[in-house]
Amino acid sequence: MAIKMRILHYPESGKIATFAEGLCKEFEVKGDKIPPAYNCSNERLLIAGISSSKDFSSMLSMFLRGLSKDRVQNVAIFTDSNDAAIAAMKETIETAGANVVDIKKVKGSFLPFLKGVKPEEMEDLKAWAHGVIESIK
Repeated sequence: MAIKMRILHYPESGKIATFAEGLCKEFEVKGDKIPPAYNCSNERLLIAGISSSKDFSSMLSMFLRGLSKDRVQNVAIFTDSNDAAIAAMKETIETAGANVVDIKKVKGSFLPFLKGVKPEEMEDLKAWAHGVIESIK
């Protein structure tokens, strides 16, 4: 059974975007950047790839604060951010009303514009995403 889900990423380029593109292909879902062209609406799951410091950009902050239950029920995050940023993301999303089901740390790039992802990194992320989907069915 397929579930209604979205895959979004922030920023627009770099390794996080490459990971998001791989997940979009795996689940045959059209991905988008944050903020998306069309707002989330009654999504069962949002898989969000986010690379940010604890001090979010205004766009990212506004998006995360808008993740209410009528927009998205569950959020799973993959990120290369530090622990303080992850805690801030989780708190912001849960305060907005969505449920954070899981957070996966991925290895970031030394330089933010590099996009290369090793096959084993992508397979690990895909396995994680499949596990998240199974956990909310």
